[in-house]
Amino acid sequence: MKKSFEIGSGRLRAKIGVIAAKNEGKDLLKDLLGQFTRGEGRGNVVMVRMSDDALSRIDQLVEADIFSSRSECAAFLIGAGIDSRKELFDRLSAHSQEIRRLKEQIHQVALDALRPKGAPPNA
Repeated sequence: MKKSFEIGSGRLRAKIGVIAAKNEGKDLLKDLLGQFTRGEGRGNVVMVRMSDDALSRIDQLVEADIFSSRSECAAFLIGAGIDSRKELFDRLSAHSQEIRRLKEQIHQVALDALRPKGAPPNA
C-alpha cells in the first residue's frame, strides 16, 4: 500500500520517492524470497563451488542491493530453480522411495551373508 505525503521540494522529494520505491521493492523481494524459505527457513548450510561467471552474477544482484548477501541470493536462485522443475522432482520422488527400500534390502542381504555361522539373526 502506497502512502502519500508531501515533504520538501525538488531533489529532496525525488530522493524520498526513490527511497520509498526501494523499500517497496525490498518488501516485494522479501515476499518472493519467502516462498523458498517458508517452514524451516534457511537453517541449513551448504558449501557450494561455482564458476566465476555464476559468482559474478550473484555479486551483481548483491551489489544492486536486490539481495543483502550472496547467501540470500543463492537461496533464492536455488529455490527458484527447484520450483521451476517441480514436475521433475515430483516424478523423482516416487523412484527415490523405491531406491531407498531396495538399498535397505541389499544392506540386510549383505549383513545376513557376512554374519558368522551360527550367530543369531540380529547379532
